[in-house]
Amino acid sequence: MPQSLKHKVMNLIEFSKAFPDENASVQYIRSKREAEGITCRRCGCTKHYWYATIQKWQCAECNSRTNLKAGTIMEKSKLPIRIWLLTIHLMTSTKKDFSALEMQRQLGWKRYEPIWYMMQKIRAAMGKRDSNYQLKGEIEMDDAFFVTVDLERAKDEERRRGRGSQRQAKVLVMVESQVNPGQTKEYKKKRKMGYLKMLVMEKLKTKDIKQEVEINTNPTETTLLTDGLNAYLRLREVVAKHVPMKILPQEAHKKLPWVHTQIANVKRGLLGIHHSIGKEYLQNYLNEFCYKTNRRNFNSDLFDRMVIAGVSDTWY
Repeated sequence: MPQSLKHKVMNLIEFSKAFPDENASVQYIRSKREAEGITCRRCGCTKHYWYATIQKWQCAECNSRTNLKAGTIMEKSKLPIRIWLLTIHLMTSTKKDFSALEMQRQLGWKRYEPIWYMMQKIRAAMGKRDSNYQLKGEIEMDDAFFVTVDLERAKDEERRRGRGSQRQAKVLVMVESQVNPGQTKEYKKKRKMGYLKMLVMEKLKTKDIKQEVEINTNPTETTLLTDGLNAYLRLREVVAKHVPMKILPQEAHKKLPWVHTQIANVKRGLLGIHHSIGKEYLQNYLNEFCYKTNRRNFNSDLFDRMVIAGVSDTWY
């Protein structure tokens, strides 16, 4: 990628100039992989030689070869690398999501399934990168329920509404939220939002919530702000401070402003663009929403960051 594009968001014209063909895309991925370091799966050696004719590295010790896509989110994919890069660019350069059908149209690809699967892998990579970070400080926390499609149960199960519904996926939402004394405008929130996590839960029981809080927050630096749900009452055992509040429905947007705003935002986006989502894939869509939200103020290009996340050796 040209040096001039490393610290700003590319548009489509700049992408076309940076990656005019498959060879340019291959060289870009090669440079990113070599910067991260190539490790031989057989002997662990880190010294390799590049063979351009077959697009593989050869180990200097045991002579085993490593494919360009091996160990990345592109492994075993038959899609051209330029298609992968263009998809990553489109997914990271816009605030809104792309449906797989729309992405298929934009790419001009004949088959829907490879495009859908590629986008799921990119969303999974986004979630994997965000899982490296913990929330801290004052954190608003609440649960939400998302309507999903469960094809296996659709024909033979009776649907119920509310918390007992088989169509409702349970999601735990946590948002860093600090008091903003400089905000004096009446119509704006009096708290400043930090980073966000959304986690699909099988059960919203006390032990499950405590476990996720321990994993995803820094307990010694965390103050949890929640409503008075019984499942939250023992959270003081795993964080520095827990502030449960009795919140009337009409006051929720004032006492826990950011967590409810983000829940509303992601629900509108999923309903408006994807219409219906399989329960087992909901976490991937939440990953994409959180990844973009958490990097909303980044000055550098998210495309480059996402490629680095996708080519790391953690995908073995």
